[in-house]
Amino acid sequence: STLADLLLGLLAPESGTIRVGETVLEGPARAAWRRRTGYVPQDVFLFHDTVRANLLWADPEADEPALWRVLTQAAAADLGRGLPNGLDTVLGDRGAWLSGGERQRLAIARALLREPALLVLDEATSHLDREAERAVQEALRTLHGQVTIVVIAHRLVTVKDADHIILLQEGKVSAQGSWSELTAPGSGWLAQMVLEGLST
Repeated sequence: STLADLLLGLLAPESGTIRVGETVLEGPARAAWRRRTGYVPQDVFLFHDTVRANLLWADPEADEPALWRVLTQAAAADLGRGLPNGLDTVLGDRGAWLSGGERQRLAIARALLREPALLVLDEATSHLDREAERAVQEALRTLHGQVTIVVIAHRLVTVKDADHIILLQEGKVSAQGSWSELTAPGSGWLAQMVLEGLST
């Protein structure tokens, strides 16, 4: 979570710098960067209000086509269409009428409404069952190439499709590379875990 806060510009590093391209994230540049980011936490907060109101919290000026665009990107458009009153359906306290996977996809849609350059998912699928997690992962696959996504996860299968994986141990980078590189026989503890069937 500290890493997420640094990437999102919420914290300044105690040493070194964080750069976006050639721009160092400090002062006004860090404040401007925060407006270009989206964040989906482990425990999503939804208001006891409509789908529309929950989405518009990210951008009150968004129009109807924009709402459907982000719902489609987050693989949640069918959810929106299937609700009794569509986008005007009240979700219940903390989104009680939705499943865990549906809540997460709605949260991703809300984050995308900000049109972020960076989307951070911080253990965003850790409480989901396998079916719900697959639905969220499918949503992320549709975003490939459209936005930079950083997925923070303890469950390794969650990051299997990532372009680049960084393994952190005790706050330090212990390995990095693609899934195939990190799981090649003899390449380290991740490869051994995969061999033993412990990576899920």
